[in-house]
Amino acid sequence: MPFHPSGIPGYPQAFCEGQSPTYPFKLWDKVVKVTLFRIVSVLFVILTFGCSPPGGKTSPPPISIPFPYQCSGPFMGKTLSDDDVWKVRVAHKRWLKDPQDPHGQQANFCRAEVSSGNFQNADLRSAVFQMAMLSGANFIGAQLNEAQFQGANLSGSNFSHAQLTRANMDSAMLHLATFHKTHFEENISFRDAMLFKTQLQEVDLTKSEGLTQSQMNMACLDPHTTLPKGLNRPRPCSERPQS
Repeated sequence: MPFHPSGIPGYPQAFCEGQSPTYPFKLWDKVVKVTLFRIVSVLFVILTFGCSPPGGKTSPPPISIPFPYQCSGPFMGKTLSDDDVWKVRVAHKRWLKDPQDPHGQQANFCRAEVSSGNFQNADLRSAVFQMAMLSGANFIGAQLNEAQFQGANLSGSNFSHAQLTRANMDSAMLHLATFHKTHFEENISFRDAMLFKTQLQEVDLTKSEGLTQSQMNMACLDPHTTLPKGLNRPRPCSERPQS
């Protein structure tokens, strides 16, 4: 059946009535036919096969895997100043002294932005730092026993002389972080933590949990650092190829 697009504005009526159009109208007819054919062909393929790549291989739908450490807190998605951090430290200290104190509150930095935050010598035992952005933070001399750092970004942070007994750093990013004479007396967990060029100097890791040989091979240890049973001391970072 011939194509009669009589509804198209400006299309020659002579063609729609079965007469032979002149050259310009024949060209217009060809363009319309080809364009509509291509549109119909593309729609047919999409409706029949979906938007799959060539070769019939279909891509699996994206899978949303929730991060294993879900948390909530008053500072989620917020950037905290040094004054904000100080206020949280004061309220936490009161909470540690008396959990019933109406002016006291457990420190909760879940998902907060506290890069380069100053926590030096702070008493933040049992504080929550899960999923927080803490790159370059100063934790020198801080009391962090039983603190929760799961999934936190601690790259470049300094934990020298801090106390981290029974703290949890599972899945934390600790690349280029410094642990010099840090106290790990009992059961700190580093399961799945990123330890690329982490400075572990004069620390006792014998009671730490979750450490693997591959993690140790990425870290930078000095001769005075002791490892858990079954793990070998890696080559010094100074002797490794630069990356």
